[in-house]
Amino acid sequence: QLPACCRQASSMSFAVSVLPVLAASAFATSSSRVLRPTIDGMLTVARHGSRGSLSPQPSMLEQAAQWSAVSEGAPREVTMAALDRLRASGAAPLWGSAKLASRPVSLGELSRTTKIDEKALDPTASEFALEDIQDTFIKVVVGCTVGSIGWAVASDALGLDAGLRFAGTYLFAGIPIAILAIGSTAPGLLFVPVEALRAAAADEEQRRTRALRVCTHEASHLLCAYVLGLPVQEVVVDASGAPRVVVYDEELVQQPGQLVGAEQVEKLAVVAMSGLMAEADAYGKALGAAEDLKLLNSILLRCRPPIPAAKQQDTTRYAALMAWTLIKRHEAAFNAIVSALSEGKGLSECLSAAEAAEAEAAAASAVAAAAKAAAIAKETPQERAAREREEMAARGRL
Repeated sequence: QLPACCRQASSMSFAVSVLPVLAASAFATSSSRVLRPTIDGMLTVARHGSRGSLSPQPSMLEQAAQWSAVSEGAPREVTMAALDRLRASGAAPLWGSAKLASRPVSLGELSRTTKIDEKALDPTASEFALEDIQDTFIKVVVGCTVGSIGWAVASDALGLDAGLRFAGTYLFAGIPIAILAIGSTAPGLLFVPVEALRAAAADEEQRRTRALRVCTHEASHLLCAYVLGLPVQEVVVDASGAPRVVVYDEELVQQPGQLVGAEQVEKLAVVAMSGLMAEADAYGKALGAAEDLKLLNSILLRCRPPIPAAKQQDTTRYAALMAWTLIKRHEAAFNAIVSALSEGKGLSECLSAAEAAEAEAAAASAVAAAAKAAAIAKETPQERAAREREEMAARGRL
């Protein structure tokens, strides 16, 4: 046995050696208690951000194999079944995720909510201003007047036949009258030669901007149809190289004698108005909405039970508001579709790119929310008050 002094020294050394271990253990336990809510919160946000999918995410090769089942030009039932399988597997959470609840919307509310000027929402907007049309017509009148006078003088000096001189002079004079007649009956025909001339004389930057505008317009149709559960038949490329999104139900309702139910009308109206809203939001004016509005008018007229004229206006404005809302809510997916269309990709590639971009955005949002929550938890009362004042000022309450 050790002497008493040695036993005391040994006990003290043992206590000294154990104290750091106990302190480290207590610190680890308290740290785990502090960090556990943050980790649990991040997991919870991640779960919600991934739309509740807890199953393992498939690899890129598996995703490509799954999306290959969405083939262009397939029957509607086949495409619907393929998209339903993708949603069940967790690869297509956006498919059919949006729900509508129609309500009256005024033009003022639409403009205030979207921050888009009412003039930009005019579906009859043209690339050419009224002043440009007036200036062009004045130039045509002056040119025809000078041309007819010059022809009359020159033909008389050359001694041409009187009938030929008369016909040539009145031919020049009849050009402005013909322009007025066409402008009164079919004004769109007047812009065909002007647009063709501009397209031929456009430089590379102008062509790229025009192509991107078309992709933006068509991407809105594709996104809104997809999230509303309307299957897309195919993405075709026209003679000019521009993409065009073909929706099954839009093609179906244009068949002779085909009627449309009220619930289907709302979804088709949102898809029809999405191009106008996407262009107006991105470029301040919608130039390619004439055909969409013509299709929407046909859909509203085929609705059963019939929709009164006043409610048709409400339906159109509500559809425009919801189209803008869906584009902003799924902005990452929308931008991914625009990029895919500009690269000439097909339907399945556009949809898979949209889902991947949306999942990435949701993950980034979850991480940002967790980081913000952690920062807020560490705020002092003064910092919290300053932050709340800034948030209130940003919302326009001060």
